[in-house]
Amino acid sequence: MRISAFYCNTLFHFGKSFNTKFLKRKPRSVCNLHQYAPKIHVTPTHALIDEEVQIVTNGLHPGQKVTLFAHMVEAKRQYGSCGQYIADDKGVVDTSKNDSQGGTFEGVEPMGLFWSMLIRPKTSIRRLSKEDIMVPYDVTIDVLDGFYDFGDKLWSSGEIQCLTTGQLLRSYSKLGIKRIPVEEDGLHGLIFLPPGDGPFPAVIDIFGFTRESNEFRSALLASHGIASFVIRYIGYKDLPRTIEDIDYNYFLKAFDYLASHPKVDKTALGGVSTCVGGAWLFLIASKRPAMKCLVTVNGVLSPYGSRQTVEGEDIVPADYDLNDATFIDGMMAMTSMYFPDFAKLVRPAWRHGAKILMIQGLDDKCGNPNSLRYLRPFIPKEFLNSVTMVGYPGTGHLLEPPHAPHSLSNYNPYFKKHLLWGGDPKLHARAQEDSWPRILSFLHQHLRSG
Repeated sequence: MRISAFYCNTLFHFGKSFNTKFLKRKPRSVCNLHQYAPKIHVTPTHALIDEEVQIVTNGLHPGQKVTLFAHMVEAKRQYGSCGQYIADDKGVVDTSKNDSQGGTFEGVEPMGLFWSMLIRPKTSIRRLSKEDIMVPYDVTIDVLDGFYDFGDKLWSSGEIQCLTTGQLLRSYSKLGIKRIPVEEDGLHGLIFLPPGDGPFPAVIDIFGFTRESNEFRSALLASHGIASFVIRYIGYKDLPRTIEDIDYNYFLKAFDYLASHPKVDKTALGGVSTCVGGAWLFLIASKRPAMKCLVTVNGVLSPYGSRQTVEGEDIVPADYDLNDATFIDGMMAMTSMYFPDFAKLVRPAWRHGAKILMIQGLDDKCGNPNSLRYLRPFIPKEFLNSVTMVGYPGTGHLLEPPHAPHSLSNYNPYFKKHLLWGGDPKLHARAQEDSWPRILSFLHQHLRSG
């Protein structure tokens, strides 16, 4: 088994098309004209969400203190971030070279303005989530004279001297991506197809217990040439309302639907998952030899729900008990709900030869960071080389594509609690930057046709 850890010696210790209405939008503030004419350059001005952008401001006075303030509106809520910089001896601030002295992040962080985004102060906490995945984030970056913290004054139009403004569109979906709703034969979800005629390698995309459709990963996978079917399985239309009522056969049915799609290469099928989605992927791989590879991100791997018979096999769920959870500052941490013997209930995803990549945040407060260590003894020796485990210190549960803001906690309607996700913002950002290319490389390697 290949085992690696990021910044850690021991595992377990461990194409462009613009909608001009966005570019013509007025910025939050009107920047004043100055004799020395500062100007911000953002390159490219339209990027995929996982693409690094260059942000350079020139025309400043040497040693001038400025604040870069990024802000945008998503789902009628305002989000923003800021970094405090000192211009070099040429009057330049380059976020890829210069240190942020303070703000929502510190140090040399080329994408710090994005992964450190927070909701506007004094508004209800809400995790940043894309409402319409086919529409880009529309980000304005103001260069303000002087140092400002991320407080009310930063958001007060007209009270701060703005030197120059730039604009950036950040997308999950590139030109030509097709978003196809699926609501038939009891299935609910969305298929994202890459540009072109296909057939395409494809994955089924499964998240944990949420009412959100979580389309972002499937859209981004399609932008990288992999068709993806993100499914809903609880709390939507005629789907079960409770965890106990989930039918495990639903996941096999969804995979079979994907395999039968005319634009999908039936010899190049896999899966990606987050949280308890990992249990459903392991079930599918144990029953469907056509699944060539799968990725789990902070996977809860033992079945969750009720005891059922699936294609003649008795599937026993783990005995998860919310009474075993702990509370930290009013947020529910579920780590203490998972026990070592749960690993024996994990379905043998490896038995048909599927390759497995398992990503684990070592500060995950929703799953158990030790789950991979618990699982290892149950993997037969002949399949150890099929499994790769990667652990990331300081990384929480919601591990997403690069530059997504870290989320410490948010409300879950099924548990009716604020769940604690864990993670240090900077280390979490590093893990996202490292894990996503690993995932893409793994999928492209093992989803080859034939």
